[in-house]
Amino acid sequence: MSAASSSTTGGRRRVRTPGIPSRCWCGVGVTELISRSSANPYRRYYRCLSAASQRLENDNHVFKWVDEAFTDEIQQLDYQVRILEEEVQSLKATIRNEGDIREGPKKMPMIKISGGCVLLTIVLVLGIMMYKK
Repeated sequence: MSAASSSTTGGRRRVRTPGIPSRCWCGVGVTELISRSSANPYRRYYRCLSAASQRLENDNHVFKWVDEAFTDEIQQLDYQVRILEEEVQSLKATIRNEGDIREGPKKMPMIKISGGCVLLTIVLVLGIMMYKK
């Protein structure tokens, strides 16, 4: 999972939001724009609506490249899937253990009956042996 980090651009600190941003820290929504710079031509990015409308640069409002946002989102989803897989395995083990516990009482009457039969047989054999003497 991607952790929040920060970077410094032009002396200003920019807070990095993991995943796809939906709101800026200022409370305004985020829009998707296309870069027209020579360094990143036609590269899509997310930007705070307020900062975009005021054409702010080097500020601390939301700015994030779309491809980086998707990568973060995929990493977060991968982490969540792993957690859910572990939880499913844990629940399967719990269900198996509960199944073993439920089968235990079913086996107990059989043990009692067979134990009782063995005891009765011993008593009968001893009784017959004593009667013959």
